[in-house]
Amino acid sequence: MIDDQGWYVPDELDDPFAEIKADLWPGEQLLWSERPALPRLRRIRAVPLLFVAVVSGLSGVALAAIFGALRPGALPAEMIVAVIAVGPIALGGLMAAYAFQRVCGWAARRWALARTVYAITDQRAIIGRYDSRRELRCLSLIPGMIAETSRHEYPDGTGDLVFEVAVSSTRRAVGFFGIRGVRSVDRLLHETLIDPFPRW
Repeated sequence: MIDDQGWYVPDELDDPFAEIKADLWPGEQLLWSERPALPRLRRIRAVPLLFVAVVSGLSGVALAAIFGALRPGALPAEMIVAVIAVGPIALGGLMAAYAFQRVCGWAARRWALARTVYAITDQRAIIGRYDSRRELRCLSLIPGMIAETSRHEYPDGTGDLVFEVAVSSTRRAVGFFGIRGVRSVDRLLHETLIDPFPRW
């Protein structure tokens, strides 16, 4: 079970595994199911942050030198301050905008994954998501729809399993994201749905 990190309360949602089991086809067997781990926001280390701050500050000094503001009496004091500040302000604004974009993307990803459940049966792969009405909507991928997988594994064994879907109505990547034991899940998916018969 995923720890509650402020994005959802697991007890308030219906049990997704029970809902998937209730939605199975006659004779279908559930082989694996899991909820994804929520991605954490990456921390910015002090040394790279200090390096960026120094470079941003030096950009202001370099700009002032280009305009001749460092020569005594060349420009009024207010203009010198403005010339020195314009570089760091511009670079800082661009970096802040990029950081804001990354944080928004991270928050949207966490929001989506907190309402997602994955499953593999002997007949299909299932990606289930809760909608705004807390109803579980499932995407089923039957044999023949997944041509291959791309596995991205981290040192702790977690990772993402991206599907190469033969026919897809969305441009977004389709797969299992933030799952534990991604290598064994990839093997199970291949043995069950992608290449269930051994090649002689």
